[in-house]
Amino acid sequence: MVRHVVLIDETAQRRVHDELGEVAGALKAQVEGDFAEAWGVRATVTAASGAKDGAWPIRVRDRLPMPAGGVHLDKDHKPYAEVLYSPEWTTAASHELLEMLVDPYGQRLVRGPDIDPDSDSHLVEYLVEVCDPCEVFTYEVEGVTVSDFVTPEYYNAHGHGRVDDLGRLHGPYEVPAGCYLSWIDPADNRWHQKRPDGSFVTAAAPVDPNRNPRDDRDAAFADPGRHDLGAILARHAPRPDHERHGPANDSIRR
Repeated sequence: MVRHVVLIDETAQRRVHDELGEVAGALKAQVEGDFAEAWGVRATVTAASGAKDGAWPIRVRDRLPMPAGGVHLDKDHKPYAEVLYSPEWTTAASHELLEMLVDPYGQRLVRGPDIDPDSDSHLVEYLVEVCDPCEVFTYEVEGVTVSDFVTPEYYNAHGHGRVDDLGRLHGPYEVPAGCYLSWIDPADNRWHQKRPDGSFVTAAAPVDPNRNPRDDRDAAFADPGRHDLGAILARHAPRPDHERHGPANDSIRR
């Protein structure tokens, strides 16, 4: 199945209007050139002036409801993403696009050993968010900065392949500084998380079975800082990797 995604400038002064088509093309090239092979998901990405029937919108906005570079959610079972206009907006758009393609409704869980060092490595349920565990790593596609992402091997404790697209992670379930990973532990029926500062935390309340897993996780951890992509990249990101596809485009500044 090919998903149809539209990139929309909803900033008050149409701040990204002139870049929109080029960025949409670069995001499409990232999906086709890097992402589709790993995850088996394809998408068209085009610039648009507004939402289109059947298409999943990514809206670039002047402000978001929380301190965040971007979020992907769904309303009435229709996925959408919102991205904050900032110097990092193309990275955030890539991040939300890729996560939305793999888990559009925030409910995909995969079983694996508990990474908490105080645990006995019993099996837990990881929420699949393909950019959060490696969000500090970026590279360029056609001159546009985009996000690294993990592969399915990241969630395979016995896997031997590359666990993220750039090859920056050394093995499954690694969470470098600035990144995070969330899981449900059936032993206590609570959300757990390794946070960007490296700490391990446990939710105070049990999992709510009537709530969407992603929404329940967000309610369990009232930590908006983990979504603040600009601050995370400023503090933790190494220099971007070399461009993957096509010549650099000097009209798109970072």
